[in-house]
Amino acid sequence: MVEEEPELSRDRMFDILSSSRRRYTLYYLRQQQEPVQLTDLAEELAAWENETTVEELSSQARKRVYVSLYQTHAPKLQEAGLITYNADTGEIAIREDAPKVEPFISNSDGESNWYRYYAAVALLNALLLLGTVIGVPLLSSVSPIVIGLIVISSFLVLSVAHAVAKRRNNDDKSFDIGEP
Repeated sequence: MVEEEPELSRDRMFDILSSSRRRYTLYYLRQQQEPVQLTDLAEELAAWENETTVEELSSQARKRVYVSLYQTHAPKLQEAGLITYNADTGEIAIREDAPKVEPFISNSDGESNWYRYYAAVALLNALLLLGTVIGVPLLSSVSPIVIGLIVISSFLVLSVAHAVAKRRNNDDKSFDIGEP
């Protein structure tokens, strides 16, 4: 009987991702097409953490990261169902069916600027209505029904654009945690 892994709760996901080493592990593994050796992963993470190249790393820095990955971080990520890890061979890889973690660690928020677009459309529509009411020459000849249709259409077009952008962001498989 195959045991299904439980879905990660939000609190559990935040606990797992509270370590920058685990976040960097996921970031690095997402970029790899094949499983990597834990030693190679440890070297990359140690280089990122020490802001140097792999070639310039001290053996102590490599060992410190390797030991923490081996003893703590890889087992925790595997237990959460985010990676596959074979301690005997040292191979580690991101699971294709891993729960999505991007929403929890993404540095970019696609929703952040939409309020500005809605505010701009509302301001333009208010100016249009104000111009019609005070009798601006070109606007005073336009029917109130046409003005209403313009206002409604502008918000409808903006709402559709927002929905399309949101769908594209959800379909985007990028993993943006900020370059280490």
